Amino acid sequence: MNSHVNWLGGVDQEQREAFKRSLTVSNSGTVLLQTTISKVVQMLTNRQLGIQSTLPRRPGSGDKFYSQRRTAATTGGEWVADTTEPTESEGSYTQVGFPFQTLLGRIKVTRKLVARGRSYGDVLATELIGKAEDFANQLESASVIGDSAINANQIDGLLTLVGNVSGQVVANTSSTSGDALYLNKADEAIQTVKGSGNKAAMRIYVSYKGHRLFNNALQAQQRFLREGYEIEGGFVVSSYQGIPLIESTGIPDDLTSTAAGVPLAYSGGSTTAAIFVNTQYVFYSELTPMTVMPLAKTSSQFDQVDMFMDIALVLDNTKGAAILGNLA
Repeated sequence: MNSHVNWLGGVDQEQREAFKRSLTVSNSGTVLLQTTISKVVQMLTNRQLGIQSTLPRRPGSGDKFYSQRRTAATTGGEWVADTTEPTESEGSYTQVGFPFQTLLGRIKVTRKLVARGRSYGDVLATELIGKAEDFANQLESASVIGDSAINANQIDGLLTLVGNVSGQVVANTSSTSGDALYLNKADEAIQTVKGSGNKAAMRIYVSYKGHRLFNNALQAQQRFLREGYEIEGGFVVSSYQGIPLIESTGIPDDLTSTAAGVPLAYSGGSTTAAIFVNTQYVFYSELTPMTVMPLAKTSSQFDQVDMFMDIALVLDNTKGAAILGNLA
């Protein structure tokens, strides 16, 4: 059987060629067109989720994570004669609670859209992947600028938790409009953190701008960030003084701060901040880890899926983190 189909019928070769030449883009291009559609859905985001990706997570229980804290005794010890009684002095104890807060998201996809998209891919799965990134980005943002005084259902972020601790904020400059990074101030912020000698437990969280400021300050002294520093999860990052330098798009570049570097507002200004953390003392406590739960069908028209977690960001030791403010 001849597989060739003569779609012009019984016409001679000259007529056939004339017909072919008459088909142009202008008169037939929109009909005789097979479009190319990418099989990959591009997520239109540029996010660095450095904090929620690298802070430790510990299981929690009850209504809060309760931190037990001891303030040092006034008198630690005395040099005395052999007949002198020592001064009695004990430390004081406090208990601080970090309430578990719920982060919740939901997607709703119609049955017809899922059916129409089968030749393209799993529409519901694609949306779940994108929603998971959106969800993680919300946690990243709250981990920096969350403030339960503004939203009682939100966790307190690092700028709130650490900014409220006396002595744990270092001003890069007293100018509220900020200045280029001074390395001696960065070193001071590191030394403000308890256990900073344990470099493996330390993290420096910065925005893209903050990362550039570290680069610029070092290059001015013909020094450079160490590249290729590998941390948990297989992340390879830069490091400063042996401490991983991790980018987070949750850290604003438009902070408003006091002359002492304490953040006042998370927008409307012109500065950024670097956050120095010892992960032995700063971590997430999870009452309910991130869970994806399909909801019971209430209609044949759509499927619904919830994504949720119950979590607290814990500053277990008030000296476990520091902020370097007024960077510009």
